[in-house]
Amino acid sequence: MKKIKALFDWGIHLGMKITGFSEQFLLFLVMGGINTLFYYGLYSLLIYTGVFYAAAVVIATVCGVLFNFQTFGRVVFKNFQTRLLGRFIGVYVILCLANIAGLKLLELIGLENKYIAGAVLVLPVALLGYVLNKTFVFNTKEAESGNRQIPTDDPD
Repeated sequence: MKKIKALFDWGIHLGMKITGFSEQFLLFLVMGGINTLFYYGLYSLLIYTGVFYAAAVVIATVCGVLFNFQTFGRVVFKNFQTRLLGRFIGVYVILCLANIAGLKLLELIGLENKYIAGAVLVLPVALLGYVLNKTFVFNTKEAESGNRQIPTDDPD
């Protein structure tokens, strides 16, 4: 497991050198990719089984929130305080509504395929999620005034 973590860390640092992005943003992209695969897979399955698109968005969002709170809190923002869960859920309510509105807008301009429309919205909604989480949930000022550190296996 340590070798996998070392390889992962090496990849993140290489990504930082190549792109100039911060470690936090690159970790957000990686964890967001994992979270998105879960969300989009469930969303697509629900659409395939005939669930109304707005209900599919809500169900997939609700199922992903707790998993996402773990990955973003622990890995990306290194701030896992359970008291932040309420704000995290609030951000996801906003993201869910933005996603539904985006799907409706894409339908109105002629993109009626909900699979493609859902895929088109992945990146804009993810970027909105990063900004909202960084600003309102895992903000630096709050982290500095009582952040509970996450234990690691590293002796550093």
